[in-house]
Amino acid sequence: ELRWSGVAIEDWWRNEQFWVIGGVSAHLFAVFQGLLKVLAGVDTNFTVTAKAADDAEFGELYLFKWTTLLIPPTTLIILNIVGVVAGVSDAINSGSGSWGPLFGKLFFAFWVIVHLYPFLKGLMGKQN
Repeated sequence: ELRWSGVAIEDWWRNEQFWVIGGVSAHLFAVFQGLLKVLAGVDTNFTVTAKAADDAEFGELYLFKWTTLLIPPTTLIILNIVGVVAGVSDAINSGSGSWGPLFGKLFFAFWVIVHLYPFLKGLMGKQN
């Protein structure tokens, strides 16, 4: 499919990363919002207002604003990093027999961390 569409592997990988980030944040909240609306009749809405185009408007792009959408991906990153550390330390303490099953678990944990890396990089902010 990549050859047919002419998409580079880097573009495909970036798309995969953003699908995972969206899937554990915005898409997940959209499902909960839809379920609340259908099952409980709770209607969550907001009003879109126009803002004046100003140079100061772009200054807000570099400010970090915490929202509830950041909680699930942040939790996933923390749990996977803690899981990697705990798994490796347990394997070191248990001996050589426990390294085999650990590799599958480490692969999955690193897969999640690598997919959420752009989110983690943005969460850490600009470092000088």
